[in-house]
Amino acid sequence: MDIKALNYGEYKGFELDCHYVTKAYRSVQIKEDKAIRIIIKRKRMKKETRGFSTELFASHIRNGMVYGLFDHHKLVGVVEGSLETWHNVYRIWNFWVDIRYRREGCGTVLMNHIEKEAQALRARALILEVQSCNDVAIKFYEKMGFHFVGIDTLAYSNEDINRKEVRLEFGKRLMTDVHDLT
Repeated sequence: MDIKALNYGEYKGFELDCHYVTKAYRSVQIKEDKAIRIIIKRKRMKKETRGFSTELFASHIRNGMVYGLFDHHKLVGVVEGSLETWHNVYRIWNFWVDIRYRREGCGTVLMNHIEKEAQALRARALILEVQSCNDVAIKFYEKMGFHFVGIDTLAYSNEDINRKEVRLEFGKRLMTDVHDLT
């Protein structure tokens, strides 16, 4: 398998089918009294297929870098990201592995590659978004050293909590402190 930078002209608008099967989700509760408490628990659910479609090189991504993982000439995985210079964090916008290639190490290869790219840019951290119902992805990101760093309960609809589909932000530190930037 080979990783190659994807050409903008050839892959602009390339559609990724980001569907997945889930049997669990992260339940989100927000309790407000004298303090605000956010409680996130993993809960089982009936097996369900969820997901969305997205395109590579979307206009909202500034200076995006897109890498493809190829099995011979077949594209089997993609990682797309960009450096957010205002806080020196490398955001992973898209992370996809063809369903027939999942659980074969392709995700690990892609994540390791993008982490090296972010380190070469001297980014202090990696950050990505994951839906609270994408249990397999959350487990993978945790295995790769990511941890929960934020939440948005209105990202997809006004009913995200009830739909069990809340935007969770996961991050991974690449530098230990701000003095590493000098």
